[in-house]
Amino acid sequence: MEWLIVIGGYLLGSWLPAETLVRWRTGLTPQELRDNPGIGGAWRVGGPLVGIIVTVIDPLKGALPVLLARWLDLGTVWIAATAAAPVAGHAWPLPKIIHGQAGGRGLGPAPRALFVLAWRELLPGYLLGALVALWLRWLPIIGVIAFIEGIAVMWYTAAPFERFAPAVAVMLVVTIRNAPMLLVVLQNRGSELPH
Repeated sequence: MEWLIVIGGYLLGSWLPAETLVRWRTGLTPQELRDNPGIGGAWRVGGPLVGIIVTVIDPLKGALPVLLARWLDLGTVWIAATAAAPVAGHAWPLPKIIHGQAGGRGLGPAPRALFVLAWRELLPGYLLGALVALWLRWLPIIGVIAFIEGIAVMWYTAAPFERFAPAVAVMLVVTIRNAPMLLVVLQNRGSELPH
């Protein structure tokens, strides 16, 4: 049964609502409009209605599998796999992999999965990240700051392993997916921030 929840989480994450809704609104996908298939791309190329809907749906893709795994009391390893699955599905969706295309960055489902796991430890980082994002006008910085702060606080407060390990699994998936983008930002010292 545990495998079904992990696979279900991955498949749920593989559905990119930004693609569906932007295509409905414009006739093209976000990638065809040279944007990413996540929340930011939905706002930029689909407009406010599409942006709001995707802002609600993408995070739920991360939260629902984790809530189910915790409710079923699957154990730390399975909760970690379940928490990482929708984020991996969003970043590397099966339909896109088959066609050699990229998915989203995982920044939609990851925060909600993390909030289900450790909201107290991550909330200050997300608030600080939001302030920095407003200043830089670059949304991905929210997750960068929140992840670093969240890990530090969880480590310092000796958060229980059953919350710490799944949170690290989610952060690891997002870090792997976004490493190329972060390297570009570091190489050009932030003078050009990709969206």
